[in-house]
Amino acid sequence: MDIANSLTTIGIVVEAAVLAVMVRSRIHKSLPVFFLYIIWGVSGDSAILFQRAVMHSQNLVPFEIETYIDSFFQYLVLIELAWSILRPIHRLLPKGFLIGISLIIAAAAMLAWPLSEIKATAGVSHPFLFALHAQRTFAILRILFFLVLACCSQFLRIGWRDRELQVATGLGFYSLVSLAGTMVHSHQLFGRQYFYVELAIASSYVLSLVYWVYSFAQQEATRRDMTPEMQDLLLGMADVVSQQRGRLLAPRRSRI
Repeated sequence: MDIANSLTTIGIVVEAAVLAVMVRSRIHKSLPVFFLYIIWGVSGDSAILFQRAVMHSQNLVPFEIETYIDSFFQYLVLIELAWSILRPIHRLLPKGFLIGISLIIAAAAMLAWPLSEIKATAGVSHPFLFALHAQRTFAILRILFFLVLACCSQFLRIGWRDRELQVATGLGFYSLVSLAGTMVHSHQLFGRQYFYVELAIASSYVLSLVYWVYSFAQQEATRRDMTPEMQDLLLGMADVVSQQRGRLLAPRRSRI
């Protein structure tokens, strides 16, 4: 348990370093939701550390609550990253396209939900399994987001010096380890081996934080315009979203 508390303490210190670098580099202004997500990480980790080290409690309810709030924040972060990547063509996008992005990401989460189901385990409460299910779902979603971003980086004209890809890379690495850890957990009982897997997941998050500190301390690359092919594709998607939104609103307008 001392190892876990020490690792959590290190995580809090590095999270604070991420916040400091973001403020110094003014990244908190371009990615405010991610900035709030790290603040939430400091608060949540501090609460859990207090619970374990001071209260000496092993109650799982705080973990479940933190998981749901954390998942909601991650959803908002992915929306923010997607919208920030589209910054060069914001003026060309129709009104309501941001809502369309949020619905697409929500639909992806719904598709990932059945793929991340966790089997019932003796001695493990249903609320705790449900929280693990949500955690695995958003781990899959973050990995998919990173893969799409990395595969389309050439067309989007973004690279490893762009903040959006840096954030997605850190989330992707942590998510990959987290997903692997939850899959291993499904074949484990609570005990020493379970604890070691949790340490590996927590360590991957700390490594992602260290990566963000290093990356955010570097000069950001100048944003380049997207390729014409990617602009045409995104604007075509925007037209489809706009048309669908118009069809959904038409019955309401007719009743007014």
